[in-house]
Amino acid sequence: MSSYPIEVRAVAEEEYTEEIDPAEVLEMAARAKASGDLAMAARMFNTAGNIYMSVAEYEEALQAFQESLDLYRQAGDEVGAADALYNLGVALINLERWADAAATCDEAVKLFQKISNDAGSADALYGLALAKLGMGEFDEAMSLFKKAQRAYKALGNEQGVATIVMDMGNAYADREDWVNAEKSFKKALKIYQELCDPAGIADAYSLIGDIAEINNNQRKAAESFVEAAEHYLKADLADVAREAVERAESKLWDIPKSTRRRLRKRIDDIIDALPEETAPSDDDEGFDDLLDFDSAE
Repeated sequence: MSSYPIEVRAVAEEEYTEEIDPAEVLEMAARAKASGDLAMAARMFNTAGNIYMSVAEYEEALQAFQESLDLYRQAGDEVGAADALYNLGVALINLERWADAAATCDEAVKLFQKISNDAGSADALYGLALAKLGMGEFDEAMSLFKKAQRAYKALGNEQGVATIVMDMGNAYADREDWVNAEKSFKKALKIYQELCDPAGIADAYSLIGDIAEINNNQRKAAESFVEAAEHYLKADLADVAREAVERAESKLWDIPKSTRRRLRKRIDDIIDALPEETAPSDDDEGFDDLLDFDSAE
């Protein structure tokens, strides 16, 4: 159930879109570096790293963030260095280089604290917690999650609080501590409901349904998956909604008749609201075969 929804930070005045070619950004960064404009070069390398992160090219992102960090340090810019250092930690987390990620995020926490950036410190604490969890240091990770949660709470960042609570639930679930996992997901659900975040609500219901299914509570699982599907629809996540409603429908004959009747209409309404699935054409299938490297083995 684990997930790492941690995000990179953009430096001051940085703007980018996923449509920009990161290779072009790297070329501009190299030109700025050669001309001696270290501040511009550092920003451009950070931008390239962010773009690489957005398309899950983490090794390339790591290299760009390291270059950005080195340049910020040469320029004596601690504000930029803190963001680049944190982003480096995020890339390491996604590469599951846990010990390196922990050391980097810990350094980022200290630098953010030095420059009095409370939001950055909270982000880095969250990253440090994920890294410690990846290292198998469960108790330390949970302590850091709670510390980061308090920091986000003080900043009024309820979305950040909800994300951390969800990750704490995932950590408990990985240890098959279903009681504490469900408590965490229900806590996150309440926050997402207060935020009117349909995607967050759906994710929480889906995870609650997973636990119910594992514990053979088919009625609760079916009800949770229906709730998840309805909210995924509200979030315009049709594919995930379809998966959730199919899981709910598969349980209808394992639950009491009264519950089955109550859920049947809601399931039918969800199915009716889903866009039709388009069958792949012969040309599409051929293209997929070209991408299936394993098929040649």
